Parts: sequence; C-alpha cells; structure tokens
Amino acid sequence: MNLKIIQLGIMNLNDCLDLDQKSLNGLWTRSQWEKELTDPKRICLGIIELETKKLLGLCSAWLVVDELHITFIAVHPIHQRKGLGKFLLKDLIRRSKALKTNQIFLEVKNNNDPAKAFYKAMGFKTIGNRSNFYKDGSDALILNKETSNK
Repeated sequence: MNLKIIQLGIMNLNDCLDLDQKSLNGLWTRSQWEKELTDPKRICLGIIELETKKLLGLCSAWLVVDELHITFIAVHPIHQRKGLGKFLLKDLIRRSKALKTNQIFLEVKNNNDPAKAFYKAMGFKTIGNRSNFYKDGSDALILNKETSNK
C-alpha cells in the first residue's frame, strides 16, 4: 500500500464520521467533528491510501499552550495491526515537537489492554485516573509523554 499522512479539513468530514462509526461506534457527533476539523488550535491528521484516497486512520489533538492533548486516534478495523496507528502517532509526536510542546496527554479506557500496550510502547506513562469517564461508566487512565522541548 502506498500511504500518506495529510492534514484533514472540513472536506474530510464525512470520511471522519464514517471512520469514527466503524472503529469506535460513533464516538463523536457531526458538530464535534466539524469543530475538530476547523479549529486552528486543533491538529487533525489522516492516513490515506494514495491510489484510492481512502481514509484508513486518523488522529486529532488540541494544542493547549505548550501541551498537546490527543483527543482521538483510530484505524479502520480491517487495517488494524498493520502499523498505521504507530505511523500516525509518530507523525503527531514529530509535529508536536515542531510546535514546541513539552508534553502530550491522552486518556485511554482502563480495560483497553491493546491500546494501553500500544501507548506504553510509544513511550507514554500512566500518571492518573478519571473515574466514570466514559459513557459506559468505565474509568480512563491518563497517559503522558514528555517531548523533550524544555
């Protein structure tokens, strides 16, 4: 596959909604995605297959002063476990360093062992817990990665 990471915009709204639905059962609403794709303080990256222009994965984050807060990361179910999430997250980390961020934060469901292992392999450490964070009542672990820009 010939892949490329691109900056997503409002023209990618329907693809983001579709990928969100297929990978995370529609975590965000249309209006949330519209905000994510148009707010200049947010980064929204997608990984596309060049021949088909199909969106295979995406991640988004909010820039808050000198911190980056990852709000969404997903890979289409039929393309999971192929390194696409790692490719996306590495690119986001590279971009965060160019933006002079000092830390990256994210939340992950406390019972999502594959995601926790993935983030640990990418250098994230657990620094806290948010009780009853998700719609289903699950707790969230707060993860952090220093980006060495201090």
